[in-house]
Amino acid sequence: MEEKTINVFLASPGELKDERKSFRSFVSEIDETFQRMGRPLKTRMWEGLDASYKGHPEQDEYDKLIRASQMFLALFHTVGGEFTIHEFDVAIEKFNQTKQTPRIYVYKKALQKGEQIDTELEDFQKRLEEMGLYWTTYSSQDSLHLHFLQQLLIVYADGLSNLKVEDGTVKLWDMDVAKMSNLPFAADNEDYQRIKTELSTLSKEIDNTEKYLAEHPDNDFAQRELQKKKENYIKLKKTFVDLQKALFKTSQRIATMQCENLSDKLRRAKEAFESGNLAGANALLDEIAIEAETHHANLEQDRELVHQDIEAFLLQAKTKMAEVNIPIEDRKKEVHAIYAKADQWSKDSALPDAKLDGLLNDYARFLYDYGKYKEAEQVYLRLISLREKMLGKEHPNTATSYNNIGTTYHYLGNHPKALEYHFKALDIWEKVLGKEYPNTAMSYNNIGLTYYNLGDYPKALEYHFKALDINEKVLGKEHPDTAMSYNNIGTTYHYLGNHPKALEYYFKALDIQEKVLRKEHPSTATSYNNIGEVYKSQGDYTKALEYFFKDLAICEKVLGKEHPDTATSYNNIAGVYKSQGDYTKALEYYLKALDIKEKVLGKEHPSTATSYNNIGMTYHSQGDNTKALDYYQKALDIWEKVLGKEHPSTATTYNNIGAVFRNQGDYTKAIEYLQKAFDIRKQELGSDHPYTKGTKESLKFCQFMKALKDGTLEEDL
Repeated sequence: MEEKTINVFLASPGELKDERKSFRSFVSEIDETFQRMGRPLKTRMWEGLDASYKGHPEQDEYDKLIRASQMFLALFHTVGGEFTIHEFDVAIEKFNQTKQTPRIYVYKKALQKGEQIDTELEDFQKRLEEMGLYWTTYSSQDSLHLHFLQQLLIVYADGLSNLKVEDGTVKLWDMDVAKMSNLPFAADNEDYQRIKTELSTLSKEIDNTEKYLAEHPDNDFAQRELQKKKENYIKLKKTFVDLQKALFKTSQRIATMQCENLSDKLRRAKEAFESGNLAGANALLDEIAIEAETHHANLEQDRELVHQDIEAFLLQAKTKMAEVNIPIEDRKKEVHAIYAKADQWSKDSALPDAKLDGLLNDYARFLYDYGKYKEAEQVYLRLISLREKMLGKEHPNTATSYNNIGTTYHYLGNHPKALEYHFKALDIWEKVLGKEYPNTAMSYNNIGLTYYNLGDYPKALEYHFKALDINEKVLGKEHPDTAMSYNNIGTTYHYLGNHPKALEYYFKALDIQEKVLRKEHPSTATSYNNIGEVYKSQGDYTKALEYFFKDLAICEKVLGKEHPDTATSYNNIAGVYKSQGDYTKALEYYLKALDIKEKVLGKEHPSTATSYNNIGMTYHSQGDNTKALDYYQKALDIWEKVLGKEHPSTATTYNNIGAVFRNQGDYTKAIEYLQKAFDIRKQELGSDHPYTKGTKESLKFCQFMKALKDGTLEEDL
């Protein structure tokens, strides 16, 4: 793969010497990642010449470096700096000639109390505004580094998808980039400060209560208070994590607006958010939304204004999701309406392709994140068509869209389509990024999961081992993504019935998670759960319950008693009791799981349908066919409504209802439902899938028994 260096020129007055050193160090850290993409980074810096050197030929050499650079950054604080402004002018002159490079970014370090800018910098600021440019203020090294990295990823990599927030830290894959507490949009946000303080206070109260109970273990009041405080802490911690993610997503949206021609109000809304004033940003965005209706009514005259309004809608969608004091369902409904309006207006106003790309990408991601997979599919298909036209079929951003719709098809149960798109993504990433790159490993992993869902377990293992090989080489043998590969391999061996191999890989994953994460991390809980599943399959119910209860303990402590993962733990424990024939205990835990899902996910969520199905199966096993059919029908109503009448989960419920009618001797009804299940499974999973074969055998039996009962057996034969 041909290497193409990204030359970055950093200009600044002498007062920012420390910033320059820190910036060079940061670029060196991220250079390793960009080298893997064949885009190594090289930093050039002007260290500041004394006035006596003015006009020296050395300045000409620096000017040549500026003209040859791909990115030009100018940093200011209190002074303009004769050489820095001169270098900015050289960069502007070159950009005006090429209209492409260098890409120019201007930053100003925030002023401290008592500081003010000099006349030269004031004049320079006025010049910028006349040119339609505005500097970005930063108050910490982390702010500057993150902003630069975001622009770098947007322009020269496959977008911002590989940046994420974990435990209060922004990461690029496994590399720490910035602390949220050093980023003003989070650290100075009112809710962020409040929740952080409340968490600290609650933590101290929990510690003090535990100390008291160590000396007074029989104090029931203190026990209840401790439990309340722990539950409040878990809920508040989840809100805090959700807030950090929402704020970071907003900063990502703002990063994509860096070079846009923004209205004054939208620019002020952007600046308000970046300074931590979310309420101020939302107030300005609400004003823009009202004014936008007039622009849309006069579309022919105000087309450009409508395009700016759509940019404002995209930012508003992010800021609204960050209003954590509003119930999540209300936020989702409002944001869905914002995206739908932006989408319709984009069609009305013929939004340029480059801007439409951002709209469709954000809209599809929102729909996917909140389980609206059918709608997400349609938006992703439009995005793919657009990117194939704009960027071509071998661009990393096109690959990202292929990957995302592949994952969407996974949740829709259309595994052949999922496989098709994951292979398309893999082909691009192998060509463009190479065979030892995290995105390539992700594609191998997704392909492995799809083959698993299709019942082709040898193929699933092949691709999971490919993903493991990359993760071990690139990320290391003790990285969480490596543990994920071990888990996936273990799951495949488990389904193949190779329990010793399954346990071997599950314990490898667990070892990493306990070392690198912690013993009370959700990923560690997942490993406990997986190990419990193997022991259950071996018929070692004592061991299975031991690991399932370890999983449950972590989920209740870390995630809370009303979290979907806690519901999954209850569900798995119920499954063991059901296998033991203890249907009373099984129903107790299945109903606990259902109670959480109905509260947290709603009564029409696919996971809630799974609980209805499990409860139906338990009543079925007890011989209570009436209740079994009641719960199966509840599950079926959800599957048909949410995922459609041809989804594998819908087929499962058809199969289960057919089994009840078979046990009741109503072979006509049994054949009706089993035929529906068989048709779906044959179409979606293939004739050789174990589920398809099982339904076919049950269907044949019912057809035989009906013929025997009707006296038509000889005739049929």
